[in-house]
This record gives sequence, structure tokens and C-alpha cells, in this order.
Amino acid sequence: MKHEAILEGQELLSRDPRVDAEFPVRVHCQTGEIDAQVVNLSADGFRLRLENPLQVGWVVTLEAAKQFPVKALICWACGQEAGGVFAEPVSL
Repeated sequence: MKHEAILEGQELLSRDPRVDAEFPVRVHCQTGEIDAQVVNLSADGFRLRLENPLQVGWVVTLEAAKQFPVKALICWACGQEAGGVFAEPVSL
């Protein structure tokens, strides 16, 4: 997994371009199911807007209409937004 904030030597690793998006997704997590909105995504990760906060380190499953559920890891959370990386890269 590549992240902008991870330095390897003096080189900054770039991440795949993010695409702005706006579609509903259901997040299955330790506290149950949470409705959320995908704000942007790439083949490696995503940003969500949601009512209930998620915790960094949670393994979640994202489920969108007509798509297979996708496992992911929450890497950051701040108020009503959170972001993470997919367990496996996804096709956009």
C-alpha cells in the first residue's frame, strides 16, 4: 500500500489519483452497520462522510449497490469523515 505520508528514504511515495464521487455505501464495522457517502476514491483507497464516527484500525466491509462487498482498513478518522485503504485494489 502506498500513502503520501510514508517516506522511504528521502523519496515521497505517490498515491493513485483520487476521483471525486458521491454515492451511498453501507459500512459494516464492529459497532454494526453505518450508512455513509463516498466522497472520493482511487484503486487503493477512499474517503467517507458519515453520521457515526469510525475508529482508526478498524477492518470494515463496504457495500454499495450492485457491487460485491469490499474489505478495507480505516487509516484516519476526523469527526464525520474517515478514510482508508482497500484490502485488495479495486477497479474503478
